Amino acid sequence: MSLPLDDLEQRIALTRPGDTVRGLSFAAVLRLTHQQLGRDAAERLRAPLLQRSPVDFFSYPAVDFLRLMGFASEALQPGYGTREAALRACGEAIVGTFFESTVGQTLLRLTAGAGDPKRMYSNAPASYATAVSYGRREYQALADKRVRLTFKGDLLPVEVHEGILGGVLTALHRDGHVRGTERCLGDSEFLIEWA
Repeated sequence: MSLPLDDLEQRIALTRPGDTVRGLSFAAVLRLTHQQLGRDAAERLRAPLLQRSPVDFFSYPAVDFLRLMGFASEALQPGYGTREAALRACGEAIVGTFFESTVGQTLLRLTAGAGDPKRMYSNAPASYATAVSYGRREYQALADKRVRLTFKGDLLPVEVHEGILGGVLTALHRDGHVRGTERCLGDSEFLIEWA
């Protein structure tokens, strides 16, 4: 599913006053845009939404992040081939930026030492709760190397979360895949398997 204008407007309509996203997510998408398209392109995306560069642990309106995702996926689409691939790349950039932070490095060291992605995914509901103020996420272990995450009341397209969740496997140096299914606008499920 791409993020055409009508889908973006539907997602914006789901937001409530006070729904927020941490600045780290804004910064990651802007950095990806800068890397792929140059500084001017990143500035053109930022300027209508933020007066200055976002601060990682400050909270910003979710509506502005949805708009940024819409603009960024459109701008990045030619380089990634599809809007869906551009959205996944944005998700990968978000988790990659998190793992570059001090908190992310610490979490990686603790989890990677055990070598089990389940530990990382079992913390996903709490991690998402610190990154965004909306929605609920539930974790369920299905098998030794297979888990399910269920999202309710979430605002982002499935592809963004596929990129985030797949980026965890990349950071842990594990082969695997993430398959997301949107049940209805705002509710989705992710099956994650690894070798």
